[in-house]
Amino acid sequence: MKHRLKFGLLLIILTSNLSGNSQNRPNKFALTLDLVGNSGFYTLNGEYEVGKINDYKLNTRIGFGYYSWSGRQFIGIPIGINMITGTKKHHIEFGLGASYIKGAVNWHITGDGTFGNYQEWWQQSEAIYFVPSFGYRFEKLTGGLILKVYYSPLITVFNFFDKQDFLNRLYPVFDINGTREEYYNFVIGNQNGYPVAKNQFGNFGVSVGYRF
Repeated sequence: MKHRLKFGLLLIILTSNLSGNSQNRPNKFALTLDLVGNSGFYTLNGEYEVGKINDYKLNTRIGFGYYSWSGRQFIGIPIGINMITGTKKHHIEFGLGASYIKGAVNWHITGDGTFGNYQEWWQQSEAIYFVPSFGYRFEKLTGGLILKVYYSPLITVFNFFDKQDFLNRLYPVFDINGTREEYYNFVIGNQNGYPVAKNQFGNFGVSVGYRF
């Protein structure tokens, strides 16, 4: 009887220790919904802790967002790595990443009817951006709610826009002096007036998520 009692007490102690350790152990996987931020619109993101240095935790992340409306289409695919400071609930977060974004700029185009090609369509920007980030993060790190507010400028590194293809589509029949580009600049009145991706330095984001 005494041996059974001792064994039972030992089992209770071991179980309580394991339970306490599991509650304090950081969970490595998290899901977040980002609005604006690193995609310019919205994305659902997965994060995974890949390591830590002292009190700094390193997470990789990848996200995806898609939306289609009225002839337009948004696609956002951000990837990156985040460093989270601290071990309590309040953290400063630094990040470096890149995003493929289609639809950050949307132009409603009307073809010139004088050339027999009257048409309308949405011309959308498509580009790859460099996306650094800096912000505040509320999270226990052992599981539960995640809230973030951060600054994340979108810096264009590669544009998929094809100017000549755009002009050929706008003016498929062209029989006046000069070039399509010269005529377009004359009509628009701005040589930079093309539906191309541009840097967005005033870009902020918010995020809501959960660590499992």
